[in-house]
Amino acid sequence: MDSIADMFSAIKNAISRRRDYVDVPSSKMKEAILELLKKEGYIKDWERLQGEGYTKGTQYILRVHLKYLDPRKQQSAVRELLRVSKPGRRVYTPKHAIRYVQKGLGIAILSTDAGVLTDHQARKLGKGGEVIAYVW
Repeated sequence: MDSIADMFSAIKNAISRRRDYVDVPSSKMKEAILELLKKEGYIKDWERLQGEGYTKGTQYILRVHLKYLDPRKQQSAVRELLRVSKPGRRVYTPKHAIRYVQKGLGIAILSTDAGVLTDHQARKLGKGGEVIAYVW
């Protein structure tokens, strides 16, 4: 039902199993979210896998390379991924009411008319929108 929540669950499960990467089905929204997570330093990288065995019809597979803060993979860069807006309950916020996540140490991911932005970028541009998730 909720493909973004499924992606977040797959990432959290892979972190708890100390995996190097996780594969998730693709969508443009997921790609935008993963690009933000990469820019903010929560994941190493992500890539779109193409070719035999990597496509389901027209849908590609996205490989998310996870980031750990120590070589033994004891601590991940992602502490928590919290889905806020869900298909059954959409959560919108105006530009003046965007809350700080973990007192500014985390990020909120918003879907605005200017694209998918972090809370810092949305405040700078003066944009409100749908709050997709909180990450810290």
